Amino acid sequence: MEEFNQLKRKLDEMSVPELYEYVKKKYPENDELSLGSKKLIIRKVLNFERNRLNELEDAGCKG
Repeated sequence: MEEFNQLKRKLDEMSVPELYEYVKKKYPENDELSLGSKKLIIRKVLNFERNRLNELEDAGCKG
């Protein structure tokens, strides 16, 4: 949970162009993450990371 708080703070501190570039570089396969308002982009990124973490945890439990 602390990781998400740190990520949220990091994203909140970025300007819109910085945020756009960060998302484009970190998630090149997900163009839709960089679309929308700053608030929406941050929410999408946090949800994406949360879903990815959940998938890894589920795979670990099943493996």
